[in-house]
Amino acid sequence: MTQRSHSLPRRAVASWDYSWLLRRDGRATEYRDLGEVMGQLVQRGFNALRIDPFPHLIATNADGYESERFDVQAEPDRHGRGTDASVQVRPHKALLELLQQAREHGVVLWLSSWFLPDSQGRRHFVRQPRDFVRVWVETLEFIRENGFAAQVEAVDFCHQFPLPPAAWGAARRVFGRHPRRVLGLLRWDERVCERVSEYTVEVPRALRALFPDYYYGLSVPLSQWRNLPQLDTGELDFIDVHPWLQDDLQFRLASGDLLQGSGPALAGRLQQTVAARLYGLQTERWLTRADERLAPALDFARKRRLGVAMTEGYLRLERERTAHWGWLQNVSEHMVVLARAEQVPVMTPALQARPHSELWQAEDWLAGICARILSEETPLALSSAQ
Repeated sequence: MTQRSHSLPRRAVASWDYSWLLRRDGRATEYRDLGEVMGQLVQRGFNALRIDPFPHLIATNADGYESERFDVQAEPDRHGRGTDASVQVRPHKALLELLQQAREHGVVLWLSSWFLPDSQGRRHFVRQPRDFVRVWVETLEFIRENGFAAQVEAVDFCHQFPLPPAAWGAARRVFGRHPRRVLGLLRWDERVCERVSEYTVEVPRALRALFPDYYYGLSVPLSQWRNLPQLDTGELDFIDVHPWLQDDLQFRLASGDLLQGSGPALAGRLQQTVAARLYGLQTERWLTRADERLAPALDFARKRRLGVAMTEGYLRLERERTAHWGWLQNVSEHMVVLARAEQVPVMTPALQARPHSELWQAEDWLAGICARILSEETPLALSSAQ
């Protein structure tokens, strides 16, 4: 096995996750015209897109039966993904449409999956490494058979594995308890790490044997990186680290972030104003602390010869309608400068850079920060970004 992490390309990534499929009909239609939004993506300076191709729905079921229509229900989510209502989807047809538009606009795809619940309960049957291999092989083969293999660049077999809800089927096997009872922030014991390593070795190894031209990696919230050194990462090409300002407990306590989403909208706007003011008054302090949290994960990646991506971050918003967008843009710019200084080649300007977010209308800002991500020039000093 030959890792290609040293050649991980420079990418400005937008994360449309599973929203691209669930928000195409009914009251949420931002992704109905994929040609239009893909054109907007390119206009804003992006050259890559991270999506969920719904591999458990593209693949046949355990009995070899293929379905064309599913009712999908998004899990409750803190990041504004998807919709609150059940949505009927046709994943095969929609994925081919998205692949076609990606090719026409010169956009490469980074694939992951949240394994959302559906009307056939398919995610319950994706439990063991061989189950992940099967659904991904069938999905990647579907893409290749239809002539779009070149549009895929990277595969993360399960979003933030082994944490539920994405790893719903595997969580009981890994942690020995029901997925709803798993406390993801607990340090993993030796047995858990051994079980996780089965997946991080077997799944990418099997997929690479059949699809050798892709990068294979593991996504992880920055708060979980300390579990990584205990894993076997020899078959991985990259880690996709997701850092959030609210990972800093001191900031959460000082800014009142723990109250986000628990009160009326007016209280949410007030909390955002207070947090933005706190950040503005002590920017260097919070940036230094963010750098201190990020650096060990990056050092670990270098020692393991893993490429690094940051496709999610950097400011978590419980309610976008109460968002302080100027503050979010400042935090995002600062995090991009930090990551560029550390030679991270794959980044998103912000998780909220997507058609169903108000930030999508900040076209000039997005184009500017994407240009910074893609630039080969030495990054600006932190003080220049404030």
